[in-house]
Amino acid sequence: MSMARLISVCLALATALGVGAGVASAQSFTQRPVAELIKEARAATPPHWPQTRSKPDLVEITTLDPTLRLDIRYASKDNFLHTPVYGEAKAFLQRPVADALVRVNHALLRSGFALRIHDAYRPWWVTKVFWEATPPENHEYVADPAKGSVHNRGCAVDLDLIRLADGAAAAMPSDYDEMSPRSHSDYAEGSAEARRNRDLLRASMEAEGFKVLKEEWWHFDHVTSADYPNMNLPFEAIVGKSADLARAGQILLVTTPDWNNPKGSMQRYELQAGSFAPVGAPLPVWIGGKGMAWRSDEGAPPPPAPGPVKREGDGRSPAGVLTFGGMWGYAPKAPEGVRLPYTMATKCDRCVDDPDDKDYAKLVHLTTPDAPRTWRSAEYLRMDTDHYRYMVVLHYNDLKPRKGAGSCIFFHVSPPPGNGTSGCTALATEELLTVLRWLDPAQHPVLVQVPEPILDSACAAWNLPPEIHPQTP
Repeated sequence: MSMARLISVCLALATALGVGAGVASAQSFTQRPVAELIKEARAATPPHWPQTRSKPDLVEITTLDPTLRLDIRYASKDNFLHTPVYGEAKAFLQRPVADALVRVNHALLRSGFALRIHDAYRPWWVTKVFWEATPPENHEYVADPAKGSVHNRGCAVDLDLIRLADGAAAAMPSDYDEMSPRSHSDYAEGSAEARRNRDLLRASMEAEGFKVLKEEWWHFDHVTSADYPNMNLPFEAIVGKSADLARAGQILLVTTPDWNNPKGSMQRYELQAGSFAPVGAPLPVWIGGKGMAWRSDEGAPPPPAPGPVKREGDGRSPAGVLTFGGMWGYAPKAPEGVRLPYTMATKCDRCVDDPDDKDYAKLVHLTTPDAPRTWRSAEYLRMDTDHYRYMVVLHYNDLKPRKGAGSCIFFHVSPPPGNGTSGCTALATEELLTVLRWLDPAQHPVLVQVPEPILDSACAAWNLPPEIHPQTP
């Protein structure tokens, strides 16, 4: 959106309503409380946009160059809504865009200036708030959430200059977000110093592939913007690569068409010559009969997009990054070629799924099948069916159990005739054996599960390798 245009609309409305000089309050141009708009927008689902050429790789720009200054207006009340919109005063951009911005800053440092950032990546829900807060007759002044914006792509940045000598803002023809012709990038009046600073900023940015917005000397879009998708990733979900992903040499990607579909596709990947290459063809996979839900166990990262949250007994598989434990089965030893540590299951082995029991979410071994127990409910690891004939523990809520977050999540034989599970991930017997023989504990394999429409957000939040995406059968 163009903030200057929107503020000018607010001023006009303020004058008409008798609010007086200065920026109009949010309530003067919307009939609904801003807090209500924010809550509604954060829960909304963005439109489905076409696949783009590049996968998201958002980076916090100050981690690349600490000399970059921040003045994030939407993290304070110093904006047209008069309320904080962002929960944190941070700025993120796609990595190539951030790298280009760092080069701009380094060049400016030699001239006695540094960049100061006012806004960068903006989640889609914020664009929706701005749209809903603006009267329909003035929608031309804000970005349409049905189309998204360059800010939503992580390829737009609002900024000005700071003088290194004293840390003060460099003179410009207008203030940031001023609503007048002075904010135009080609404004010919004002002091010579202000025009010189503005033109220095523009020339420095254009040298690294940025293009200025003609109405706003401070707004720049990067040339790569069309390569990246619109995103709705909240700041708090951009957590970087986990330790499990950082050391993984094997990745199993499970995707489903949506949150509620129990059937999906699994693709294996293996690290080769510094990048992940697909292994074999995609395999049909079955997850929870109710679909997936975001992890809610101890240490789970913030969800990168709206969706259901995993609970005990909900019939959903945990969405996120999971690691593998040991293998269990009905035979005295593991199938030939399997390298996972193996235990033969007996009728004395259970997994406790009673949230109120002291052994909740743990594997326990009874002295006899009929020995006294304290729990109300537990799963047999040696079943009368073939479901657990080949079974691997998935580390979900088992190392430090959280009451009610879900329990007994395994990787096992699919239930005939290929129906959903109670929350586990399952393959047909021969395909499961193929995967089990491929898994190498020395490669620290991980399982990544997510609905395909959320994959781009997950890639950006978890810093997944760019090669990881569903393969065509």
